[in-house]
Amino acid sequence: MGSLKILALAGAMAFGGSVVASAADLAPLLPPPPEPVALRGTIGSGWYLRGDVGVGVQSIDKFYQEDVQAFGGQFFGKTEETAFFGGVGIGYRFNNWFRVDGTWEYRGASQIGVSDKLFNPFANGNQTNTYKGNLSSMVALFNAYVDLGTWNCLTPYIGAGIGVAQNRISGLTDQGIVFANEPFGPVSSTLGTAGTGTKSGLAWALMAGLGYEVNKNLTLELGYRYLNLGDAQSGIIRNAFLSETARPLKAKDIDSHDFRIGMRWNFGDPDCCAAPAPIAYQAPVVRKY
Repeated sequence: MGSLKILALAGAMAFGGSVVASAADLAPLLPPPPEPVALRGTIGSGWYLRGDVGVGVQSIDKFYQEDVQAFGGQFFGKTEETAFFGGVGIGYRFNNWFRVDGTWEYRGASQIGVSDKLFNPFANGNQTNTYKGNLSSMVALFNAYVDLGTWNCLTPYIGAGIGVAQNRISGLTDQGIVFANEPFGPVSSTLGTAGTGTKSGLAWALMAGLGYEVNKNLTLELGYRYLNLGDAQSGIIRNAFLSETARPLKAKDIDSHDFRIGMRWNFGDPDCCAAPAPIAYQAPVVRKY
């Protein structure tokens, strides 16, 4: 009888172990621990921040000064230098082909210069003046872009912008030579200085470029922009030796061919270049009989 009890107990233990093993085989594995939280956007699917730096080849269509005009003079010998600029902005991407942004930029002082020639009736002779100063600008634009499709993470685009520019001429000097009582009269020199003058007006731009999506949050840009800045003017020109003043020097129709590089920090999810998201793995169910 004791042998039968021992055999029954052993059989029960073996059966219980088989059930436990089968249950362990049927139970799914625990999910893997969550991945660490990566830096990603949290504002919304379409918002982005941008920053740009670049260089502009600026030009001035013409110079104007009322006194030169009144005495039948003319300007010649324009000189302009390149301008360096940097800007920031915020935008919204509506879909894969249309986005808008608002930008603000500062264009550093670039040297400008021009000369004139006129007849001075008070000295009964010709006079020439050479003007030199610095031109700087602050520009705010509202821009719209059309993205033309993406190939291998490269997206060409075109765009246009409209806004306002505040142009400033500072440090202007007016160095002149007067040929009095020609042809036998003396030659004298003059010097004028002008205070800083500012003028605000309409600005507009046309753009084209190429964007490269580094990852879902960062896009790099290389672009060209034609920018029309409007007009600028100096302050009143004052003679350094006499109590005489002259009207401001005006720069008409300033424009620039800009070449810039920039970045967009995207707060959305689009990611053309990332590897497919990994699929959670679950071990297959194995049944043992």
